[in-house]
Amino acid sequence: MILKDIKKLVIKLCILISPILIWIFILIQIDPFNYFNYSNIISKEIEYKTARKLNSILYNTLSFRNTPTQNIIIGDSRIKRLSINEIEKISGDKYFIIHSNAAKLNEIIDLFWLSAKYSNLENVILGINFNLFNEYAYSNRVHEIERMIANPLMYIFNGNVLEVTTKAIISHFSKTEIPNISRNIMLKRELNGKSFKDKKIWWQYNISTVAKNQYSKYKYPKKLITRLKEVNEYCIENNINLTLLNVPHHQEFRQRVTDFNLIDEENRFKEEIKEIGTVIDYDFPNSITNCRHCFTDPIHTNDSVSLIMVKEIFNDSLVIGKKL
Repeated sequence: MILKDIKKLVIKLCILISPILIWIFILIQIDPFNYFNYSNIISKEIEYKTARKLNSILYNTLSFRNTPTQNIIIGDSRIKRLSINEIEKISGDKYFIIHSNAAKLNEIIDLFWLSAKYSNLENVILGINFNLFNEYAYSNRVHEIERMIANPLMYIFNGNVLEVTTKAIISHFSKTEIPNISRNIMLKRELNGKSFKDKKIWWQYNISTVAKNQYSKYKYPKKLITRLKEVNEYCIENNINLTLLNVPHHQEFRQRVTDFNLIDEENRFKEEIKEIGTVIDYDFPNSITNCRHCFTDPIHTNDSVSLIMVKEIFNDSLVIGKKL
C-alpha cells in the first residue's frame, strides 16, 4: 500500500515538473541571449531583432563575456552608432561596444567593472554626457545581470528571458519581426496617441518630454564623480588608456540646459571630468550641433556623422571635436 502511494506521488511530481523541464530544455536550445553559449538554432538576425533589441544590456554583456576583447566602448544608445568596422579598420585592433538603451552613468561604470572581470583591458572609451550626470538618473540593471550570470536559474526563470525566447520562437517560424508592444503602448500614451514613427513628433517629444525628464530635477552626483575617479585609478594602475567621450546633441536639445538654468552645472561637469581622464568633447556649438540633418533625433547623430567622429577620434585628428 505504501509503495503504491509512493508510486502515485512520484507520477504526480513528474507530471507537475514536466512542463518546467520542457521549458528548461527549450530555453537551452533557443537561448536568444547566448547565456549557455551552446546552441545556434536561431539566426543572429533573429537574436538582434529580439534579444538585442528588447534587452540590449543583457545581450551585449553576455556577448562580451562569451567573446571578450581588450578594447571596449561602453555607453547608451548614442554610442552604438559608432561604426565598429571602421574603428577596427583604423585602429587595427578588435573592439567591442557594450551599449544599452537608456543606460545611466552608474550602469556604464558598473559595466566597466564587469568587463574588467572578463578581459585584461587595454583601451576603454566611456560615453558620458551631462544629461547622464545627475544623482537622480539611476538604474540597477547590471547588478541583476551579475546575479543572473552567477545563478543560471535566475536566467532560466527570468520574465524578460521568457518573453524574448517566446518572441524568438515565433519570429523564427513566422519569419516576421515581433514588435515591442509594451514599449509602443507606453510611447503612444506619452505622445497622446500620436505615432512615434513620425520624425517631427518624435523630435519634439525629445525636446520637450525627454529633456524635461533629464533636466527638471537635478542634483550634483558626488558618488558618480568618486566612482569615475576609482575607474581612472584602476586604469592608471593597470596601464589602461581611458577616454571619456561627450557625444553631440542638437542645439535645440542643448538649449534645454539653459532653459533649466544648468549651464553652470554643465561647465562644472566638464571641468570635473577633464581631471579624471582624456575627454573628447563634441557637445558644444559646432557644425554638427547646429545641423538638424546630422541627427535622427535631437540626441542621436546619423551614421554619416558617427563615421566622422570615429575617423577623428581613432586617427587622432580632431577637427570638429576637441580635447578638454
